[in-house]
Amino acid sequence: MKRTCLFLLVLAAFAASISAQNNAPSKPVAIRVGGGEFRAEVDTRPRMVVPVAMVASSVFKNSAPAERTAFDLINAKRIERGLKPLEWNNKLLSVARLHSQSMAEYDFFSHKGIDGKYVSDRADLMNIGDWDSIGENIAFNRGFDDPVTKAVNLWLKSPSHFNNIMNANWKETAIGIAIREDGSYYFTQVFLHR
Repeated sequence: MKRTCLFLLVLAAFAASISAQNNAPSKPVAIRVGGGEFRAEVDTRPRMVVPVAMVASSVFKNSAPAERTAFDLINAKRIERGLKPLEWNNKLLSVARLHSQSMAEYDFFSHKGIDGKYVSDRADLMNIGDWDSIGENIAFNRGFDDPVTKAVNLWLKSPSHFNNIMNANWKETAIGIAIREDGSYYFTQVFLHR
């Protein structure tokens, strides 16, 4: 089956704000919403590639509630626009978490993994099976009271991310989030059409 990897995303938004007066967690520290390749942020130093399954889970907080919240927010926006909600896919969750955890563990932000793989490659590694097209949104933030809503809202304000979220051709999705102990959130949403 012919596979077409849709990377509808371009780097759509980059904003950073550092509070000089107050380091309270509610103040924004960093935001990145990504699409396309963001090479300037990739650490190119040689590193050993470790499967995410081997990454110490103590580095990350439990992200399942945040993942479902992001999913529900996105589906609510799709329904508002007259679109069918996306279906949650646990295999896609593995693909999304793999990338978010890798970005968090190795401190980079890009659709291209440190192993040189993209979402289509990660889907193949996780044995997703037959699909016609696949897409991905990524985001990063730290220092917000509600980092999940912040990431989703930034995706919705970015034309390329918005188009991906509202694409009627996508049927399945999952959002994987890695939350570091320092409060950094790494988001990956994977979209799939069979």
